[in-house]
Amino acid sequence: MKIKRQKPYKHDRVSSEIERIITEVIAYEITDPRVIGNCEVTGINLSSDYSYCKVYVEITSNDKKEVLDGLKNANGFIRHIIVDQLGLRKVPELSFVIDDTKEKASRIDELLAQIK
Repeated sequence: MKIKRQKPYKHDRVSSEIERIITEVIAYEITDPRVIGNCEVTGINLSSDYSYCKVYVEITSNDKKEVLDGLKNANGFIRHIIVDQLGLRKVPELSFVIDDTKEKASRIDELLAQIK
């Protein structure tokens, strides 16, 4: 018996759709004051079996823990919207991670400027 493999582009398509939905929900539908205007989705990492999804967010507020708590609180709502719009059988479990690449990049730039 042959094992049916997924087409490679399907994962990319589903991943980009999930990222789009999460971005829109955070920007327009979440009413939690801890989250409104304080974060932006910078990317996601979806597992190959669609069961886990790391959502990387850039937080502009000084109280990053509060914003993450607000996002974790809205987790079920976001997953519900994903199901409604994509109709997936398996909805990924979302985990929100602070994306600090811009901070690290600016730190590297500072160090390089000191060397010159």
